[in-house]
Amino acid sequence: MTISRAVRGTLTGVAAALIAVLPVAATPAAMAAPSIGVLHQAPVGAGFTLQAAPNARDIGGVSANGGKIKAGLVYRTDALNRLTDADQQTLTAAGVAEVIDFRSPTERAASPDKIPASIPAKQLAVYDPNNDFYVFFGKAVQGGPELQKQLLGDGKGAQYMRDYYRWMVTDPTARAQFSQALGDIANTSGAVLYHCTAGKDRTGWMTAILMSILGTPSNAIYDNYLLSNDRLAGANKATLDALVAQGLVTDRTLFEPVLGVSRDFLEAAFSQASQSFGSMDKFVSEGLGIDAATVKKLQDKLIEKGAGTGSFDTGSFGK
Repeated sequence: MTISRAVRGTLTGVAAALIAVLPVAATPAAMAAPSIGVLHQAPVGAGFTLQAAPNARDIGGVSANGGKIKAGLVYRTDALNRLTDADQQTLTAAGVAEVIDFRSPTERAASPDKIPASIPAKQLAVYDPNNDFYVFFGKAVQGGPELQKQLLGDGKGAQYMRDYYRWMVTDPTARAQFSQALGDIANTSGAVLYHCTAGKDRTGWMTAILMSILGTPSNAIYDNYLLSNDRLAGANKATLDALVAQGLVTDRTLFEPVLGVSRDFLEAAFSQASQSFGSMDKFVSEGLGIDAATVKKLQDKLIEKGAGTGSFDTGSFGK
């Protein structure tokens, strides 16, 4: 079978398309196209946009301990490998002082970040070398429709994602990487941007952890997390359209759970945190090793003046 250059681009590095690397052929309009009826007003963080990274946003403006998270200090995005010159200027203008990359070595090699040389970058890979998410879905694409049905049919795709979120809680190396990222946010004298490939899973869990520390209400954490579905809708459709057109995928519904996010994925992580450590705050203190001084630094730095900075209670998450 002949595979078009555009689709080969999405398959480079074991089919990054199926973890939402943007198709080469997708136009900026397609990348940013929202799903119908999801949002009726501009979301929080809409002021920070990157043309080539549609899931980019400032987490500022979200509720936190009686106040709100300050804008211009923490950005979450998808991969930065296709940034335009204007996008790079946006990073500089936004005051980004460090970029944290949660992608695996395979992901980074296939799609290296394209950021200004003046911005330091740190690699904090969150992946399982023995069950690499990236490689797993690459094999599923390349194996064809029958293998895809075996691997992802009958709800297996969604279960894979729930298990993946639980793994991000139970794996010591993954916890260490998220802990380091939190420390960097607390101690960097400027804005920090963190990302993975689609900016939805590793980046989504990182944001949920940070917002929990800041005392963000559960509903606001989930709203921010689920916004990825809207931001990635155009790119995901373009990816699946291309793969279906080439005959590499015949049942697109098999991949829809893994290309987007679902409330129960994040619930699985919160539930595992409580199961493994007793509560979310103990997950932060014991599982991540974040001490009270670092929690206070994060709250003092990121919560708008006038907001309280007491302890946080997220024990109800995931229930």
